Amino acid sequence: FGFHLGLAYQIQDDILDFTAAENVLGKPALADMDLGLSTAPILYAAQEYDELKPLIKRRFKNNGDKQMALETLYKSETAMEKVKLLAQFHAQRAVDALIRLPQS
Repeated sequence: FGFHLGLAYQIQDDILDFTAAENVLGKPALADMDLGLSTAPILYAAQEYDELKPLIKRRFKNNGDKQMALETLYKSETAMEKVKLLAQFHAQRAVDALIRLPQS
């Protein structure tokens, strides 16, 4: 249960990092990219756009890397939908695990 719930939560957080304003998030947007981390949205976009792979490997260290990654993500036709489906998959797995528990 906890594994899947945690993944669903983290993936949803990754989605919000690219779609919500900082005042809604309560933290700086794109904080993971600032740390050099590639989250699910960027990784799925990289499946579609090979030009993201060098940026990911160098952890968005060069000037313009984050901006290029964002622009590429936003032009992706599939990345965000795949991420949403992944979050839904793990959320459903968490629910399925709860259902199997004996009633108390």
